[in-house]
Formats: sequence, structure tokens, C-alpha cells
Amino acid sequence: MFKRIIIGCLILISALVVTLAVHIYIVTQPKANQGPNLTMSRFDFESELDSLESAKLKALTRQLDGIKDVRVNMKSGHMVCLYDRNKQAPRDIISHIDQDFYLQASLYQPSEEMLAQSCPAINKNSLTYKLGAFFQRTFEN
Repeated sequence: MFKRIIIGCLILISALVVTLAVHIYIVTQPKANQGPNLTMSRFDFESELDSLESAKLKALTRQLDGIKDVRVNMKSGHMVCLYDRNKQAPRDIISHIDQDFYLQASLYQPSEEMLAQSCPAINKNSLTYKLGAFFQRTFEN
């Protein structure tokens, strides 16, 4: 009985490791530029937005070609936009906002330190992170 449990656990762990390896291999392969290339950008404003401004801003931005979703945080003074990079560039979105509203918008750029952290939610000392990093390094070379 004990031997069956050990063998079952080993098979399960092996299957999970193989699944992780295949997932990382598939994700890291270069893709042809087909279909929508969705990305998310944050646009910061110098001042807080009132509810009327934010409603107009959302309505205008959603009408632009390639825009999928728009979220506005009035208190923080920023907007998060999900869009197709094949159809819209962040600088174009900013220019539309600047033209139609008298707001100074800027594209949020994370610091080098934030970019180096890859996934801020994962513990860098965890076995999952170390195993994933191993497979990523293996498939990138």
C-alpha cells in the first residue's frame, strides 16, 4: 500500500513537471504576428478626475479603433486601457486625450527595478519559481 502511494505521488509530480516544461516551451516560442496583439497601458493625469470627466474620457477612448476596455481611477488620476497594439499606439491614445480634453496625460513607465522583478506576486525563493526559471533558461538557449 505504501509503495503504491509513493509511486502515485512520483507519477503525479512527474506529470506536473512535464506540464510546466511544455507550458514554458510553448510560451517562450516566437509567434508570427497574427491576430490581435493585446496589451495594457496605464495613462497618468496630473490631477484628479471628476466623474463627468472620467465618463467622457471612457466614452471617447472606447470609440478609438482597437480599444477593448478602459478603466479610470478618479482618485489616483490614472486610466488603464486594454488595446490592440496592431491598431493603436499608446502615444496616439495620449494625443487623442490631449486634443479632446484639456488634460495632460502621460504614459506610465515602470522603473528598471520593477521590470526586473518579472512577476511581483511570486516568491523568488519558492520551488515553483526556481523550477520555472530553470526551464525558461533551458528553452531560451
